[in-house]
This record gives sequence, C-alpha cells and structure tokens, in this order.
Amino acid sequence: MGDFLKQRLRTGHTWVASVASVVALAFSGYNFSQLQEDPRIDLTLPKVLRLEYDPTGISLFRQPTVSTRFDTEDVEMVTDLRLTMRRTGGKSPSPDFYWARTVKWLFKPGAGGKGEIVYEFLADPAPFTVTQTQPQQHSIRFRTNNWNLSPGTYEGTLSVHRASTRAPVEQTFCLVLRPPDVTLLKNPSQEGWYEFRRDVPGHEEGGCYHWFG
Repeated sequence: MGDFLKQRLRTGHTWVASVASVVALAFSGYNFSQLQEDPRIDLTLPKVLRLEYDPTGISLFRQPTVSTRFDTEDVEMVTDLRLTMRRTGGKSPSPDFYWARTVKWLFKPGAGGKGEIVYEFLADPAPFTVTQTQPQQHSIRFRTNNWNLSPGTYEGTLSVHRASTRAPVEQTFCLVLRPPDVTLLKNPSQEGWYEFRRDVPGHEEGGCYHWFG
C-alpha cells in the first residue's frame, strides 16, 4: 500500500510539473509574440480646443495624447498629423489645414497679479516616436488660409499617420460656432486665441466644443 501511494505521488508530481512547464511555455510564447507585434497606437483628444483668427488665415490648436499600452521591441514612428473640418448641413468647401508648427503654452504674468496664457514656437513639423514608456503630447498649431468662417456645427477629424503600412489612426470631434462666436473671432480689436471646451456644465450639447467665455 505504501509503495502504491508513493508511486501515485510521484506520478502526480510529474504531471503537475509537466502542466506547469506547458503553461510557462505558452506564456513565454505569448509574450514573445507580443514583443514581435507592431505597437498599437491610441489617440485621445483633450477637452480644450483653441481658435485664432487673423486677416490671413485661421489657426486651430490641438494637443492630442498619442500613446501605446503595449510593450514591443519595435517603436512606432508618427510621420504626420492631419486635420480636416467640414460644416454639417452646408455646401461650403472644407478648409485645407496643414501642420504649421509645434508650439508650447506659457503663462505670462501681468500687473496686479493678472496674466495671460501665450504660445511660442517650439519646433517645426517633424516625425516622432511613440513607446509604452514615452507617450507624446505635442501642442500642434494647424493652419488654414481658406476657411470661410461662418456659424454652424463643424465635424473634425484628427489623423495620426505612421511609418508602418497601417491605415491612419483617427479621432473625430465636433465644434459649435454661434453667430456671436464668429463675430468675436473676427473682431480686429480682439486679437488672440479663444478657448472652446466640451466639459463646461450647461454647454455640453452633443459632446461638441463650445466657446468658453
């Protein structure tokens, strides 16, 4: 009886060890396959959108978060960021935006404890890499010279183009411009950028960006 029990225990131990080896091999193979995959890019848009109007064109500022949740051997290179806008329910042509430059935002102190937020040049448009440990949050100044700014709701798409052959990663959003907003933007005595948000209580219709004043 004792020899039989010992034999059963040895058999059980061998079986458990074999199962553990198979599981470890499976995990190892899965991890290896994950490392061999191309990084998968996530694109998240902030709750703030800024517009600036001047006689020669319109600037639209976006600061997306480009990241990946996966650890791979290869890095993904972002080659371009593109923006499209079109007015819903209208026949006006869509403006042609281009990545003008990368900027950074600064707080400029003023008299009496007041101040203003300004932007300045940071870099020319250029490719950048994205890894799990290095997400990117570039402040992009998009520029157009042919936007016939008029009241209405606009549908926008921000596209991230990559060095790989995959299709671009896209995020859509909407922007609401009321007649007073357009008048304010075009007022030559009120030069500067204006902030639109999608999280202000009472102004969250449709999840669109609305002027925040």
